[in-house]
Amino acid sequence: MAITLKKVCTTWAILVISYIALCIVLVPFLRFQAVPGQWKLTGARDDVLADFYSASPSSSSSQSCHPTSASGLCLVTDKKFFFGLATAPAHVEDELNDTWLEFARGHDGKFPVRAWQNVPIPEERLRFWTQPEVELDLVKEAGVSVFRLGIDWGRIVTEEPINGIDQVVDMKAVERYKEILQAVRSRGMRVLLTLFHHSIPKWAMAYGGWTQNKTIGYFTEFARFAQLHFGEYVDYWVTFNEPHIFVILTHCTETWPPGGQPSLKDSLVCFTPFGGYGQAMAAISEAHNAVYNVLHEGDSKAVVGVAHHVGVMKPYGLLDVPIVMFSRWLTEFQWIDAIQDNLDFCGINYYGQEIMSAAGLMLVPDEEYSEAGRGVYPDGLYEVLVAFHNRYKKRRPNLRYIVTENGFADARDIIRRPYLVEHLLALNAAIREGVPVDGYIHWTVTDNWEWADGYCPKFGLVYADRGNNLSRHARPSYYLYQEVVKSGLVLAGQRDDAWNTLQADVRQGGIRPFCRLSDSHDRMWAEGLDVPTTRKIVSKDWRFGVYKDQGLITLISRSFQVIGILAQDLVGWILGSGSQKFSLPPEVRIGEL
Repeated sequence: MAITLKKVCTTWAILVISYIALCIVLVPFLRFQAVPGQWKLTGARDDVLADFYSASPSSSSSQSCHPTSASGLCLVTDKKFFFGLATAPAHVEDELNDTWLEFARGHDGKFPVRAWQNVPIPEERLRFWTQPEVELDLVKEAGVSVFRLGIDWGRIVTEEPINGIDQVVDMKAVERYKEILQAVRSRGMRVLLTLFHHSIPKWAMAYGGWTQNKTIGYFTEFARFAQLHFGEYVDYWVTFNEPHIFVILTHCTETWPPGGQPSLKDSLVCFTPFGGYGQAMAAISEAHNAVYNVLHEGDSKAVVGVAHHVGVMKPYGLLDVPIVMFSRWLTEFQWIDAIQDNLDFCGINYYGQEIMSAAGLMLVPDEEYSEAGRGVYPDGLYEVLVAFHNRYKKRRPNLRYIVTENGFADARDIIRRPYLVEHLLALNAAIREGVPVDGYIHWTVTDNWEWADGYCPKFGLVYADRGNNLSRHARPSYYLYQEVVKSGLVLAGQRDDAWNTLQADVRQGGIRPFCRLSDSHDRMWAEGLDVPTTRKIVSKDWRFGVYKDQGLITLISRSFQVIGILAQDLVGWILGSGSQKFSLPPEVRIGEL
């Protein structure tokens, strides 16, 4: 017995030591690529830190003309690089009885969308369907040359098209979308149109959505219809927006419509080829490839891509390194590898970093976060762009990139301004490194409905007063972006002003809203808040080229903390039936919400 026990202990010791050694070996592979040099922090206020219009290596055409368009508009510009603004139907369209509205209305007294019941006229979103000119005028005034928007599949195709799409199309909706697209172009902007943006028709959800292969044919037919009716107005097509985020939160954690609680079996197999994630991502990849060909059949000059969410995932402790490596493998290149032969551009949606542990997604006290729980890390945008270019430049030498989303939830508009400046500096550094980036699109114009977080996070450059007929009020960041867009420059003075304003607030003990549920161990969960808590603005210098990661000693010490948290979780679970009721936390949030 003693010999057997000794063997067991020896085996476990070897396994533990081997795991720790593996973690140490993997640490150097966590980074994409070091940021080049140290950025100048002081100097003359008119020193140019970034010049997008003269320094861009973009070889895209300087003229975009659709001679067959109803408006007859031909856009001509000498600015090769473009700036834009973005939105999506489920975020902003009123009179849209979609899966998200049904989800938000709740059932059995439960309301899975936060900051919904306590907000005036939530179902009207931003009235982009009935009053699109309000938003479009703000977009035009910002000076951008590209507007990203979408068409809602379920609004156009109202029932399952068993006998063909023509039998179930709402032509009034088609005509209204034409009017909106014409309104965009009449304001001198190009159109980047998204076909699928986190919203699946009710009829498709009823049979399992993207886990069923028949959805591939339905979506391909929808894309063909869209090209026929909207193609003359579209300059760039995005087939899918962040599908792996949609699939994880819909089919694995079930924190998005239709909601529910996944079974243990479904959770265990979700990321295998036989699980919801594996099946849905395979179908989406096949659908993109088919739609790419369809759009090019209708227009040989069509520019077709995707919008892919990439966050920089980091370990909280040393023992969390394998978890981070697996998460990166799952979400970074896997999907783009599957569709790389059918891309004219790769859109990158980047918001920041996520610090992961075996105990959950961590809310680190000395790191800065948006109201939605996204960690601030400007260097990451540079790292991601360089990593993607290095991976695909030989496989697809002509592949271009567009930053299709980047933004920050900040009702006070105190952090958003330096966030914007620092990410533009990171983007400019990637361009100078040789990454062929054609444009930058900021998310978003006006505070909107943010999926399961409802109206709590404020991502807008513009504030919408929901209690006062949705009256709009531009924030200082709107005017900062306007300055950059019109000049194509980021100046030292703009950087200093944005950062110094933030630091003055820090010295005064500045606080701001925070919309993410967390616990006593500083873990963040998928659940948002109806009423935000407050969080102190951190003093850490997170600017581009200045940000410093935690050292190895900190990673080691945090591992003991994680072990302690997991031990408490286990004890609580074992004693759950005792006098002190213990309930397992909601699903861990992975990726963008």
